[in-house]
Order: sequence, then structure tokens, then C-alpha cells
Amino acid sequence: MTIASVRVVKNAYQWWLSNLSGTLVRKHVDGRPWRTMLYHTSNGLEVFSKDSGVPQRLATLPENASAQDIASVRRSLMGKIDRDPKEVLLRLSSTDVIRKAIRVPHAALDLMDSVVENKIETIVPWPQESTYHGYRIETDAGAGDQIDAIVFATSKQLVESQLQKAHSMGLTARAVDFAPTPEDVSSVELLSLEPDPVVKIAKRLNFALIGLACVSVALCLFGAYQVWALDNQYAELDGKIASIMTRVEEVRRLNDENEKLKEQRERLAKRKANNRPVMELVEALSRALPDSAYLEEFEIHDTETRLVGKSADPTGLIGILESTPEFEDVRFSAPTTREDGQTLGTFSIIANVQQKGTGEKSQ
Repeated sequence: MTIASVRVVKNAYQWWLSNLSGTLVRKHVDGRPWRTMLYHTSNGLEVFSKDSGVPQRLATLPENASAQDIASVRRSLMGKIDRDPKEVLLRLSSTDVIRKAIRVPHAALDLMDSVVENKIETIVPWPQESTYHGYRIETDAGAGDQIDAIVFATSKQLVESQLQKAHSMGLTARAVDFAPTPEDVSSVELLSLEPDPVVKIAKRLNFALIGLACVSVALCLFGAYQVWALDNQYAELDGKIASIMTRVEEVRRLNDENEKLKEQRERLAKRKANNRPVMELVEALSRALPDSAYLEEFEIHDTETRLVGKSADPTGLIGILESTPEFEDVRFSAPTTREDGQTLGTFSIIANVQQKGTGEKSQ
């Protein structure tokens, strides 16, 4: 086996191990139970404890605490709180975060992490790399094919300063989240400080598989010895061979099914690769439409898109959209209308989405 073949096998094994670990790990949701909370407000860092029922405030570390203040709080908390990092949570209050609602097409739900990342620099007044953020999806029955996401963002400087204060009190938080009150269970996680559980499970699985391989080798050696020792029991061996052949046939059948599934997956992947992403079409429309036009409806059905809105020159939009590489066969689906005294006319346009990989349209 060549070095290249070994590398391919190793990469395939690591990929499989990572995916298996991700399947086994159940990701925790926002609102995970805690026993010790550090709640930051304008008054300082408040320490809460909760064994059961309502959280109890035990102490408050002032915003500009001195060494004497820290020592006093540490003494007051001795024996009263759980210091296990898995049970400690740092929570920010409303004064610590910037909140912004954004609306995107429902089709972009799977890309929400990327959408929020791209929006962060328009939400916070500081650099994006100095930001911790999270978001929560909110449903709105009247939003149609749109979804609303509430984005919460804060600065890394604020978070790190509060984590440092927590460390000075002998506490290490597992995560940083936001909620209006310490009692609120519908929090939004802004930062996780725990090791990636997928990596931990992958390491354990790797050790387990190595151990299993060693056991398998030992069993194979023992089986070989048994075969050598019981060579005269041909009848039993014939039965075992027949059983093995049955398994081989089953493996062949499963392999044929796997090949069929592989072909289906490749066809679906090719089809998906040829379709333009929704966000690309939205950006193309944003670039193409003049300032005197705006959309009220934007629908995509397979390779056809429907645009409804208003414009000072609805007829001129046909040529504008035809000139973009993303659309072709642009046409009105209904007559344009303009109410008396109005400068903007209503338009309804249907266009076919130009598939990727089919070449640019001739100009």
C-alpha cells in the first residue's frame, strides 16, 4: 500500500469517526440547567445559587471592585455555591447586548449561521472579530415565506472582563448567555467555553475501536488455532462455510444497494450544485433593481421566480433583468397598473433562473 493510499484511508477513517461522533452527541439547547450564575448588571456581578426553585442572590461584586471587595465576596460564598465549571453560567443583562431583528426568506433557514455572520458588522459599532453573538428564530404566522431572527451581540472585551472577575472569585463558567432576568429559561447562548463534545467522543471511539481491533485479532488467532486443532470436523466446517457464503451474498446485496444509493446521491448533489442559492438571487436583484423600484413579493418555484412590486418604470425592468446573468426569459405575468396621481406602477414579472454551469447568456 502506497503512502497516498494510507493517507486516503486515514482521512476516510477520520471523516467517518467525526460523523459518527456527531450523530452520537446530543447538542444541548439554550436554557441548560445551572446551579451557580454570575449575572452582570450595571450594579456589578451578582452571584446567584439555585438548588431548586427560585434563584437566590448571595453576593454582588461591584463594577469597580477592589482587591478587598473580591476577598470579601469570596469569603461570603465559601460553602454556599457549586464551583463545578459544568454548573457555572455567566449571564449578561439587557444593558450588555445589542438586539436586532432581521428577516430572511424561509429557504435560507439552513444558512442562518452564515446569514447572521454577514449581518453582524451592520449590527454592532465595533469590529466583527471583537464580537460574540447568538440568535433566536421567531415564528410569525403573517410573515409568509419569510422568517424572523432576533440577533443578540456583545463585545469580547465585556465578556472577557467579566470572566476575569469570575476567575478572581474562584469560578470558571461553562458558557456565556443572555436573558433579561436570572430566572428566565429562554436564554440565548453567546459563547460556549466547554470542550467540543464531538472531539471528546471521537477520541473515546478511536480508543474503543483500537481495543476492539486488538480483541478481534486475538479472536481471529484463537479461531485459527481451533480450526487447525479441529481439522477433522469437516461436517461442522462445511456448515460454517455455508453460513459464511450466506453472509457474503448478503454483503453483495447490500453493496449493490449502496451503489444505487450512491448514484442517487450524486444525481441529487449535481442537481443542487446547478441550482443557484436563494441569497445569490437576492443579491442579484438588489444590484439590478434601480432605486425607483422595490419588491413586495419574491417567490421561487423550481427554476421559475416571480417578482411583484412597484416601480417608476415597470416596462424598463424587463430589459434590466434580462441583462443579468442570473435570469432569462423575463416577462410580465400580469398587466402593469398605475393608480391616478401615483408615480409608481405595480408590476408582476416572471423570469426563469439561469442554471449554474450552463454558460453565460449572450448579450
